[in-house]
Amino acid sequence: MKRVLILILCVVIMTTFFFAGCKKDGDTGGETTRVAREIGGTLTVGIVEASGNFNPVYYSSAYDGYVVDLVFEGLIDLNFDGEYEGIVAESWEYSNEGKTITFKLKQDRVFSDNTPLTAHDIEFTYYVLADPSYTGRYGSVVTDMLGYEEFFAGETTTFEGVKAIDDYTVEFNFKEALRPNFVNCGFSIMPKNYYGKDYTIGNTSSIEALSSDPVGSGPYKVAQFADKELVYLVRSETYADKTSYAIEEIILKFVDQTTDIIELTTGSVDLLAGQIEPKKISEARTAGFEINEYQRSGYGYIKTNCEWGPTTDPVVRQALYYSFNVNEFVNSFYFDADTDTVLASTQYHPFSQVSWAIDDEILSEMIEYDFDLDKARELLDQAGWTLNAQGQREKEGQLLELNIAAMPDHSILETLIPMWERDWGQGLGIKLNVAYLEFNTLLDYIIYDSDANVDKWSLFFLATSITSADPHSLYSTFHSDYIGSGQNNMSRYSNSEIDRLFDEGKTIMDIDEAKPIYKQIAKILNEDAAMMPVYANTYFDLYHSKLKNFNTSSLYNWVAAMRDAYVEE
Repeated sequence: MKRVLILILCVVIMTTFFFAGCKKDGDTGGETTRVAREIGGTLTVGIVEASGNFNPVYYSSAYDGYVVDLVFEGLIDLNFDGEYEGIVAESWEYSNEGKTITFKLKQDRVFSDNTPLTAHDIEFTYYVLADPSYTGRYGSVVTDMLGYEEFFAGETTTFEGVKAIDDYTVEFNFKEALRPNFVNCGFSIMPKNYYGKDYTIGNTSSIEALSSDPVGSGPYKVAQFADKELVYLVRSETYADKTSYAIEEIILKFVDQTTDIIELTTGSVDLLAGQIEPKKISEARTAGFEINEYQRSGYGYIKTNCEWGPTTDPVVRQALYYSFNVNEFVNSFYFDADTDTVLASTQYHPFSQVSWAIDDEILSEMIEYDFDLDKARELLDQAGWTLNAQGQREKEGQLLELNIAAMPDHSILETLIPMWERDWGQGLGIKLNVAYLEFNTLLDYIIYDSDANVDKWSLFFLATSITSADPHSLYSTFHSDYIGSGQNNMSRYSNSEIDRLFDEGKTIMDIDEAKPIYKQIAKILNEDAAMMPVYANTYFDLYHSKLKNFNTSSLYNWVAAMRDAYVEE
């Protein structure tokens, strides 16, 4: 029985990931083969900005996440071909009808402070995620584990979900055999002696305070963080794997989006990953830079405040959607004159473009919010927001105002805001208040300190990359359990039927059987206008030819590609 379960679960896991990407030299077409290379060279990567929060259980910014992924390791990770392979894990097996997964650890893993990585560090990491005082975004990793409710409620000081059997054996116990269980065993591992030296159950404040000086077992360590300037990483001398990560130094240089392509073409940076603007891609192409092209797993999106203000009403959200000319934006902003093509598309669902939940049937049932100002006006009238004598929308004497939380010097927002002023402002009679916030301040508004700022914003624009083809990866984005400061449900969207369907969906092991559940989720979120995807685009990694064996794809980003890349000076 155990062997059958292992095979079933492994088939499910492997079939939930697929890739369309760029492989160049070193393409094996199958199992990953690595050879030892001489360590050396420097790679400078242009990014917008990192906040300096490199704590794996508390970071929020994708740019901080780059550092976390280079400094820390988990038990398992995906390779380019979409298959899980052991990183810290030597092997694993299922038991207890699929509800227990036991991992044997490699015994050569050492943290950058030269202490060995053991099962006790893994146990500690998951204790933090389950702790009653934990306020980060990643609590969904442990909520399905055995004994979570009792531990979180303070009824016990023992968390049954994870147990260090011995120094190099760790056991995960789940309440049910769920599809996401295996993935949830792969969280970044923190050394207990460093992060846990002042930790007591019920008080994670000392762990949260350790943000800018991370200690992990991964290939790199942070040598310097200069606020507003750069993150300087050097290859850790304690890193165990001598066949991976051959680049000695990686510099994450903060670059302005208006000048980043100049920095690339003049040699100030070597890599701009995930680029989306046709003009920049054209300039890199003309200058002879290497380009990886692949379908992005993710999108740019608008989220509205579902807990405060006029956008709590789904009819208002629908009106905003109908009066937002998404096709106009995509067809102009993403038009590539070199190839006479548009490098992005529109979509009306929140799933990744490469998700196994998406098929023609689901797409055919989405409401397509094609630009229709008359329809938007009709919806606002229906919701009680009518035009006054001054041509402004009001309801019971209150003006319809939208507080837009925007980032300065952002090329997309520089295009979107005039469109909103034209169509929402002049076209519908809505008063728009645009507040320009630095990136980290915006994160405070909508994530870190969102409870205190919920009445300050109506909508924001951000972009996201989705790292899994499994739609369960959006669980904490829309489930009401994850509303609040530090949590992932930034729009504060609450719908009991969505909660129920997400909870049901994760119990179904066979993805074909799970699809109808996620179809219902997509339809409800679409009808509720719970979010507005703006564009689903092609990604382009633009880089200097000295970077070799650099293979990226939809679910294998530039950080993952560092595993096999090297610099040829």
